[in-house]
Amino acid sequence: MINNKKVILTYIVCFFLFLTLYIFPNFSNQPRLFVFQLKDNLEKPFNYLGLKFKDSFNLLKSNNELLFQIDNLKKENEFLKNINNYLQLLTSKYNDQYKVFHNSPLPIPSSVGVSVIGDRNLFHSNDFIINKGSKSGIEISDYVVDGIDILGRVKSVSKQTSLVVTIKSIDYADEVLIDNELYIVTGTNDNYLSFLRKKDSMKKIQLKLGEKAIVKKDNVNLVLGRVSYIKDQPIVNTKKNFNLDNLRVITND
Repeated sequence: MINNKKVILTYIVCFFLFLTLYIFPNFSNQPRLFVFQLKDNLEKPFNYLGLKFKDSFNLLKSNNELLFQIDNLKKENEFLKNINNYLQLLTSKYNDQYKVFHNSPLPIPSSVGVSVIGDRNLFHSNDFIINKGSKSGIEISDYVVDGIDILGRVKSVSKQTSLVVTIKSIDYADEVLIDNELYIVTGTNDNYLSFLRKKDSMKKIQLKLGEKAIVKKDNVNLVLGRVSYIKDQPIVNTKKNFNLDNLRVITND
């Protein structure tokens, strides 16, 4: 049962408290002022932390934007290096010699710049799709290169797109020149190609470590890889990671 005396006493205290605050308004404002002062003091550290967090976030965002710009500049620099190497190859001293003996400049292979639009990560298979096809003069078996390094060959072509099988794929096969000898090599779904045989002989393959495997295309030597060995068996080592940002397809004139 509720104690009536306590209830009456509570009502009396509340009444006199209300009366005091009503009669003395200046006094009644003091609790309000105190509450806002307390609120302001409590908010100061949170405002400080919020400002610091905002500054840190903006700094991180700016840093990420700068890193993105640096990454783009690195890609552009790599592209320019590849173009420079390609042009150096074409304008080397052999160009002058070619002019002397043939009375004409060294022919430059025709090529088309392309971009990868499908299967870029080579996740399902060792091939990818590029954004140009027969309309741009691309044909089946055309070489896809990064600078002078071979990345693969065109396997199938439509009007606007093409499928490229990379040198890593087991579907890739080619005829390469190593130390003035022709060899037939095939992909392995790994970072190397295996030798099938010499082109015109069944003799045992004996090659020096580090010899360059090349493919001649329009008087330019395209690089497939370098000779290495696995358990005394010769292989052609390729790049472990492809650069798919600066690709060109060497087309027929």
